[in-house]
Amino acid sequence: MLAADAAGVTYKPRPNEAQWQVEASVFECRLSQPIPYYGEGVFLRRAGEQSHFLLRSKSSRLKTGQARLQAKTPVWKPVADARKLGLVPVKQGRVPVTLKRVLAEQMLAELHRGMEVVFTRAPWYGGRESVDVGLTPVNFALAYAKYLDCLTGLLPVNYDQVARTAIYFPSGRDELRPTETRKLDRVALYIQADPAVVAYVIDGHTDSVGRRSDNLELSRMRAEGVARYLIGKGVDREKIATRWHGERYPVSTNRDRKSRAKNRRVTIRLDKGELELPST
Repeated sequence: MLAADAAGVTYKPRPNEAQWQVEASVFECRLSQPIPYYGEGVFLRRAGEQSHFLLRSKSSRLKTGQARLQAKTPVWKPVADARKLGLVPVKQGRVPVTLKRVLAEQMLAELHRGMEVVFTRAPWYGGRESVDVGLTPVNFALAYAKYLDCLTGLLPVNYDQVARTAIYFPSGRDELRPTETRKLDRVALYIQADPAVVAYVIDGHTDSVGRRSDNLELSRMRAEGVARYLIGKGVDREKIATRWHGERYPVSTNRDRKSRAKNRRVTIRLDKGELELPST
């Protein structure tokens, strides 16, 4: 619905056109409502991250600054009520409002109570009238239940969080510590859930303590130990490329204990698409 009066312009769905859409996977949960003539409001949560809200616009409609966020009783209810949820930042553009988890959860709670959620802000062109952009609770309950079901099935991590993983080791040893096996468990879980990941490169490294030949052998043992662990968790061995480099590629100086600890590592790289291995 696009309505205009002396007070300003309002964008929100009419009751008979209100839709809530859910897109669900183990990687991401998305709950959205199209807003006619404006864009859409989106509640989004990626695996391994907190939920947030995005207000998307087909064109710049709101002026940079702060918008008033309120929960209001729909006009068809007999008793009018309104709750102030606060002032929220607005940035002129196609995504004028981005809200973090706390406010996003408050908005969901108000919609679940049957309230409309409305943003009020001056228009981008500098007019005196305000612009209201609203989400309606019509048809919300069923979609919200599906969204909550999706949240329970999200993976604990997303691709960005595991695409480059470092596993660290004690000095001169190749044993995997519990903190590091937990990392590997998350990597293995993600790999098995995402068929788009087609190859995994495992690189073993050491610090500069000891002889180079010994360090090369130690880096091999570390890399192969990580590969065995992942294979034991169900990762396809045919997709694993294992390499070892000794002390050749430090990520930090070897001048002190903390720096050496950063170099005692195995790195795991996940690749989507064709894998090209650089020469060693």
